[in-house]
Amino acid sequence: MLRAADRQHGFFDAAWCADLLPADSFYVLLAEHGERIVRDEDFADCYSETHGRPSIPPSLLSKVLLLAFREGLSDERAMQAVRFDLRWKVALDLPIDHPGFHPTSLVRFRARLLLHGKERLVFEQSIELATELGLLDGPAEQIVDSTPMLGAAAVQDTAVLVRSAVGKLIDAVAAADIRAAGELRDTLRFAYARPREKPAGDWAERGSRMQLLGEVARDAQRALHAVQAHGELADDEHVAEAARVLGEIIGQEYDVDDEEDPRPRGGRRIRQIVSGLDPEMRHGRQTPGRRFTGYKLHAAVAADVPIVTAISVAPANEHDGHHAGALVDQQPEKRRPERVIGDTAYGNSEVLEDLAQRSIGVLAPVHSSSPKNATIPKDAFTINLASDTVTCPEGHTTPIYKPRANRRTTGGERVARFARADCEPCPLRQRCAPGGQRDIRIRRREDLRQAALQALSDPAEREHLKRTRPRIERLLGLIVHRYHARKSRYIGARKSELQAVWTAVLVNLHPIAGALRTQTA
Repeated sequence: MLRAADRQHGFFDAAWCADLLPADSFYVLLAEHGERIVRDEDFADCYSETHGRPSIPPSLLSKVLLLAFREGLSDERAMQAVRFDLRWKVALDLPIDHPGFHPTSLVRFRARLLLHGKERLVFEQSIELATELGLLDGPAEQIVDSTPMLGAAAVQDTAVLVRSAVGKLIDAVAAADIRAAGELRDTLRFAYARPREKPAGDWAERGSRMQLLGEVARDAQRALHAVQAHGELADDEHVAEAARVLGEIIGQEYDVDDEEDPRPRGGRRIRQIVSGLDPEMRHGRQTPGRRFTGYKLHAAVAADVPIVTAISVAPANEHDGHHAGALVDQQPEKRRPERVIGDTAYGNSEVLEDLAQRSIGVLAPVHSSSPKNATIPKDAFTINLASDTVTCPEGHTTPIYKPRANRRTTGGERVARFARADCEPCPLRQRCAPGGQRDIRIRRREDLRQAALQALSDPAEREHLKRTRPRIERLLGLIVHRYHARKSRYIGARKSELQAVWTAVLVNLHPIAGALRTQTA
């Protein structure tokens, strides 16, 4: 304990500790420029002026949250750091004897951010500050990419998956009507105090296991029927969502017949929902041989300066390229890029068309496709859209026509089919048309694909792509490794996105800190 005399001599003032920290320290940045990054008035909509007790300043909680994400601390450990770490006291401008706050303060603050749609506010503030400092200046090229974000919930087997979903339905009913929740529990065979535990039984013996799985499904159906019987419960938003998820899980895990009991599906199958605790998680693939479970973190960064300009989180099974347009839409018109740079996932026809509708170009490797058992790709053929013809590597030309609609063609797709008389005697037949005839499918916006190929034929553009695209990998590495966002801390896509967004703020503060030091030098 410091003595009263020490207090009188200012030993409780944390300001003197700032002189002991490096000038480029993150703690000094928050202490000297924190009000430019986050302000109390930005959160005015989240609080009432006339009701409730005095709150902890939201700007202070925001800085605590940034520090916690930066150092990978839990809420409890973060509040211990507020109390005991002098560097945190410098950053937060707190006296040395400040006792800190209760860890639930951060829980309530995050809930308040999500409730009022303010989870992206500090991220947008960081971009505005970067613009003010001259780091961002109007539309420019941006790089887009994604990286896995592992889910916080465990992958569950059939029994635990269904029971977890039933438990969440019971919780939703209890929140709407506690008496109805008691009646619902009385209709069920199994107890759900611990839904992630399997019912007692011989799960090792196949016949017994199948019987138990059937009982688990029938219990879930009883829960759904009980909720449907109470019309006022079925109309509740949270109850309806929990019932929808439970119904989807039953249909996914069982063969359901109105005349027979549900039967567990056998063999390998595609499972959309893999956890009843977090039904938004999905299986995804980082490479063809590496699977993960959770989400994908999608980001756009400025090509010329290491600033994250847009970020989002989506289920792991969704295609990378389909989120490029959403990343662009996050940004105001004055900051939208004129062109985005990406890998092959952003070079397919759907992404090119989606971004073309937003008047945005794409520089990315174009996916090259070949038919089965053939090695000569479509790009080896000369496609002339002006004359509607296609010429093969051996010089044979055939017209492009619109085929009759069938399951193999999509809307607006056309075909160029070479005659057997040209393909069968051709010396390239075994590599080009093993079946005796080659078809070239022309996409609805084949012009965009041809333009992308034309851009890649320019050596300067290829060099620009090779030199520029890897820059986003460093920033994504900072997010997932240095700032601990490889695994989500929270359940659900929206909470996981909150973590990703606030972690991106930490990345943006690197160049911002340098610009601020230059400005004040």
